[in-house]
Amino acid sequence: MSRISMFLVASVSLALPVAAQAQEKPFGGYPNADMEYCAKLSELYVRYVGRSEAGPRTPVTPDAVGGTALAQCKHEGTVALAIPVLERKLLDARFTLPPRN
Repeated sequence: MSRISMFLVASVSLALPVAAQAQEKPFGGYPNADMEYCAKLSELYVRYVGRSEAGPRTPVTPDAVGGTALAQCKHEGTVALAIPVLERKLLDARFTLPPRN
């Protein structure tokens, strides 16, 4: 075997375990617990904080920061950015945060 062939075989054999390990982590490396927690925060935010009490026809300025955090919860790789924003929004509205698994 030539040196190039041996190098290629060694490179591939080292890369395969890394690639397999990367596939085991869902949602861009974030554990399912973070995704579930973000979903719980999103649900509370939409239900209690993100809506107007006056009704759907009342002109209300949307909260762009909260809306961005909601969108980040749904896309892989941005959960870590969304969780602190939603936590702060809920705490500012005097809500108790759900337990984090």
